[in-house]
Amino acid sequence: MKLSKRQKAFADAYLTNGGNATEAARAAGYSPHNIGANAAKTLKNPKIQAYMKQRLQPIERKADLDVDKAIIHLLDIGMGREITARSSTYDNLQKMMIEDTTMKYSPGPKQQVEALELYLKYKGMLRNSSKELEDQQVAKTKADVRKSNAEADIMEAKAKRETSEDTSNININITPIRQDGGDDSAD
Repeated sequence: MKLSKRQKAFADAYLTNGGNATEAARAAGYSPHNIGANAAKTLKNPKIQAYMKQRLQPIERKADLDVDKAIIHLLDIGMGREITARSSTYDNLQKMMIEDTTMKYSPGPKQQVEALELYLKYKGMLRNSSKELEDQQVAKTKADVRKSNAEADIMEAKAKRETSEDTSNININITPIRQDGGDDSAD
Protein backbone atom coordinates (compact mmCIF):
# COMPACT_ATOMS: atom_id res chain seq x y z
CA MET A 1 0.00 0.00 0.00
CA LYS A 2 2.25 2.75 -1.28
CA LEU A 3 0.71 6.24 -1.32
CA SER A 4 2.14 9.36 -2.86
CA LYS A 5 3.02 12.20 -0.49
CA ARG A 6 -0.05 14.11 -1.68
CA GLN A 7 -2.37 11.11 -1.13
CA LYS A 8 -0.94 10.56 2.35
CA ALA A 9 -1.33 14.27 3.15
CA PHE A 10 -4.93 14.12 1.89
CA ALA A 11 -5.76 11.10 4.07
CA ASP A 12 -4.11 12.58 7.15
CA ALA A 13 -5.88 15.92 6.65
CA TYR A 14 -9.20 14.14 6.14
CA LEU A 15 -8.78 12.22 9.40
CA THR A 16 -7.86 15.32 11.39
CA ASN A 17 -10.32 17.87 9.97
CA GLY A 18 -13.51 16.04 10.86
CA GLY A 19 -14.02 14.32 7.50
CA ASN A 20 -14.11 17.23 5.03
CA ALA A 21 -12.70 15.84 1.76
CA THR A 22 -12.60 19.20 -0.05
CA GLU A 23 -10.61 20.85 2.75
CA ALA A 24 -8.32 17.81 2.91
CA ALA A 25 -7.63 18.08 -0.83
CA ARG A 26 -6.94 21.81 -0.46
CA ALA A 27 -4.56 21.17 2.48
CA ALA A 28 -2.76 18.42 0.53
CA GLY A 29 -2.12 20.81 -2.35
CA TYR A 30 -4.53 19.47 -4.97
CA SER A 31 -5.44 21.81 -7.82
CA PRO A 32 -8.32 24.16 -6.97
CA HIS A 33 -9.91 23.37 -10.37
CA ASN A 34 -12.80 20.95 -9.67
CA ILE A 35 -11.45 20.37 -6.18
CA GLY A 36 -14.75 18.98 -4.84
CA ALA A 37 -15.04 16.33 -7.55
CA ASN A 38 -11.36 15.45 -7.29
CA ALA A 39 -11.61 15.20 -3.50
CA ALA A 40 -14.56 12.82 -3.74
CA LYS A 41 -12.70 10.68 -6.29
CA THR A 42 -9.55 10.66 -4.15
CA LEU A 43 -11.54 9.67 -1.07
CA LYS A 44 -12.92 6.59 -2.89
CA ASN A 45 -9.42 5.37 -3.78
CA PRO A 46 -9.04 1.87 -2.22
CA LYS A 47 -5.42 2.53 -1.21
CA ILE A 48 -6.43 5.70 0.65
CA GLN A 49 -9.38 3.90 2.29
CA ALA A 50 -7.06 1.11 3.45
CA TYR A 51 -4.52 3.62 4.80
CA MET A 52 -7.18 5.51 6.76
CA LYS A 53 -8.61 2.28 8.16
CA GLN A 54 -5.13 1.24 9.28
CA ARG A 55 -4.59 4.64 10.94
CA LEU A 56 -7.94 4.46 12.77
CA GLN A 57 -7.58 0.93 14.17
CA PRO A 58 -5.46 1.83 17.24
CA ILE A 59 -7.72 4.80 18.02
CA GLU A 60 -10.87 2.69 17.72
CA ARG A 61 -9.32 -0.03 19.90
CA LYS A 62 -8.47 2.54 22.58
CA ALA A 63 -11.99 4.03 22.37
CA ASP A 64 -13.49 0.57 22.77
CA LEU A 65 -11.29 0.00 25.83
CA ASP A 66 -12.39 3.33 27.31
CA VAL A 67 -16.05 2.42 26.73
CA ASP A 68 -15.46 -1.00 28.28
CA LYS A 69 -13.87 0.64 31.34
CA ALA A 70 -16.82 3.02 31.70
CA ILE A 71 -19.32 0.16 31.48
CA ILE A 72 -17.40 -1.87 34.07
CA HIS A 73 -17.33 1.16 36.38
CA LEU A 74 -21.07 1.67 35.87
CA LEU A 75 -21.76 -1.96 36.74
CA ASP A 76 -19.51 -1.73 39.81
CA ILE A 77 -21.61 1.20 41.03
CA GLY A 78 -24.84 -0.60 40.14
CA MET A 79 -23.79 -3.68 42.11
CA GLY A 80 -22.80 -1.60 45.12
CA ARG A 81 -19.11 -2.55 44.97
CA GLU A 82 -16.59 -0.35 46.74
CA ILE A 83 -15.38 2.44 44.43
CA THR A 84 -11.98 4.10 44.56
CA ALA A 85 -12.12 7.73 43.47
CA ARG A 86 -9.28 10.18 43.03
CA SER A 87 -9.52 13.95 43.26
CA SER A 88 -6.62 16.22 42.47
CA THR A 89 -6.11 19.95 42.16
CA TYR A 90 -3.19 21.27 40.14
CA ASP A 91 -2.04 24.89 40.02
CA ASN A 92 -1.02 25.55 36.43
CA LEU A 93 0.52 28.94 37.24
CA GLN A 94 2.86 27.60 39.90
CA LYS A 95 3.14 24.23 38.17
CA MET A 96 2.52 22.23 41.31
CA MET A 97 0.00 19.83 42.79
CA ILE A 98 -2.08 21.49 45.50
CA GLU A 99 -4.16 18.51 46.58
CA ASP A 100 -4.25 14.85 45.60
CA THR A 101 -6.78 12.73 47.45
CA THR A 102 -7.81 9.11 47.00
CA MET A 103 -10.90 7.84 48.75
CA LYS A 104 -12.99 4.71 48.82
CA TYR A 105 -16.75 4.66 49.16
CA SER A 106 -19.72 2.39 48.62
CA PRO A 107 -22.43 3.79 46.37
CA GLY A 108 -25.81 4.40 47.97
CA PRO A 109 -29.08 2.86 46.77
CA LYS A 110 -29.95 5.90 44.63
CA GLN A 111 -26.58 5.78 42.82
CA GLN A 112 -26.97 2.05 42.31
CA VAL A 113 -30.43 2.40 40.74
CA GLU A 114 -29.28 5.27 38.50
CA ALA A 115 -26.23 3.28 37.35
CA LEU A 116 -28.32 0.21 36.56
CA GLU A 117 -30.89 2.33 34.68
CA LEU A 118 -28.09 3.84 32.57
CA TYR A 119 -26.67 0.42 31.84
CA LEU A 120 -30.05 -1.02 30.83
CA LYS A 121 -30.73 2.01 28.59
CA TYR A 122 -27.30 1.51 26.99
CA LYS A 123 -28.17 -2.13 26.30
CA GLY A 124 -31.55 -1.07 24.84
CA MET A 125 -33.45 -2.99 27.49
CA LEU A 126 -35.00 0.04 29.18
CA ARG A 127 -36.80 2.95 27.58
CA ASN A 128 -37.42 6.40 29.00
CA SER A 129 -41.20 5.99 28.84
CA SER A 130 -43.71 3.25 28.28
CA LYS A 131 -44.37 2.10 24.71
CA GLU A 132 -48.00 3.19 24.96
CA LEU A 133 -47.06 6.70 26.07
CA GLU A 134 -44.43 6.95 23.35
CA ASP A 135 -46.99 5.87 20.71
CA GLN A 136 -49.44 8.49 22.00
CA GLN A 137 -46.75 11.17 21.74
CA VAL A 138 -46.03 10.17 18.13
CA ALA A 139 -49.75 10.22 17.26
CA LYS A 140 -50.16 13.66 18.86
CA THR A 141 -47.20 14.99 16.90
CA LYS A 142 -48.69 13.70 13.65
CA ALA A 143 -52.06 15.27 14.52
CA ASP A 144 -50.36 18.58 15.30
CA VAL A 145 -48.61 18.51 11.92
CA ARG A 146 -51.91 17.79 10.12
CA LYS A 147 -53.59 20.65 12.02
CA SER A 148 -50.76 23.06 11.17
CA ASN A 149 -50.94 22.09 7.50
CA ALA A 150 -54.72 22.59 7.46
CA GLU A 151 -54.39 26.01 9.11
CA ALA A 152 -51.75 26.99 6.57
CA ASP A 153 -54.05 25.92 3.70
CA ILE A 154 -56.90 27.99 5.16
CA MET A 155 -54.70 31.06 5.54
CA GLU A 156 -53.41 30.65 1.99
CA ALA A 157 -56.98 30.42 0.64
CA LYS A 158 -57.98 33.54 2.61
CA ALA A 159 -54.96 35.42 1.29
CA LYS A 160 -55.82 34.44 -2.30
CA ARG A 161 -59.42 35.50 -1.79
CA GLU A 162 -58.41 38.86 -0.33
CA THR A 163 -55.92 39.60 -3.09
CA SER A 164 -58.28 38.52 -5.85
CA GLU A 165 -59.27 41.39 -8.15
CA ASP A 166 -62.69 39.89 -8.92
CA THR A 167 -64.74 40.79 -5.85
CA SER A 168 -68.15 40.24 -7.43
CA ASN A 169 -68.37 36.64 -6.25
CA ILE A 170 -67.42 37.09 -2.59
CA ASN A 171 -69.95 36.02 0.04
CA ILE A 172 -69.42 37.09 3.59
CA ASN A 173 -71.38 35.21 6.23
CA ILE A 174 -71.74 36.97 9.54
CA THR A 175 -73.19 34.99 12.37
CA PRO A 176 -74.10 37.08 15.42
CA ILE A 177 -72.87 35.77 18.74
CA ARG A 178 -75.04 36.24 21.82
CA GLN A 179 -73.62 37.61 25.03
CA ASP A 180 -73.94 34.18 26.67
CA GLY A 181 -71.67 32.74 23.95
CA GLY A 182 -74.44 30.98 22.04
CA ASP A 183 -75.17 31.30 18.32
CA ASP A 184 -78.21 33.45 17.30
CA SER A 185 -78.57 31.66 13.94
CA ALA A 186 -80.23 28.65 15.58
CA ASP A 187 -83.13 30.84 16.95
